[in-house]
Amino acid sequence: MATVDFTGEYEHRLDDRGRLAIPAGYRPLFEHGGYLLPGPDGQIELYTPEGYNAEKQVRTVGDKLRPSARRLARSFFGRVRRVEIDRQGRILIPPQMRDERGLSGDTTIIGMGDYLEIWNSDAWHSEQSEIDESYAELLQGLADSFESTNQNEESA
Repeated sequence: MATVDFTGEYEHRLDDRGRLAIPAGYRPLFEHGGYLLPGPDGQIELYTPEGYNAEKQVRTVGDKLRPSARRLARSFFGRVRRVEIDRQGRILIPPQMRDERGLSGDTTIIGMGDYLEIWNSDAWHSEQSEIDESYAELLQGLADSFESTNQNEESA
């Protein structure tokens, strides 16, 4: 399968039944369903089946004999929900996830490279404002990280 590159910002409306339209260009990627996972910042993450398989390798790596590894696995597998896309290109977000994330009405879908994020639109606008205010600092941190990595490689 080709590499997925989810990008952009899409305004959608969650209907009264909790159905959300997936951006039209991405619907074919979810023809075999998808996986929802509550994210750490108040959003819901939406993965393709292939993206989910890759993400579970990242999030559940570790020796399940260790308590922290078991907790991470429980958090991941216990909270993930499989969803199907309907003929209108919508997914149904479970009521508990909608309630936990304050999703109703206006919703924003954000491309995150290998997955999509689903946000309450007000929460997304607040997050976007914080990102905009700290963008220069974030870029400087990235530049510092590259510089540090290059210095370590040169001294090795």
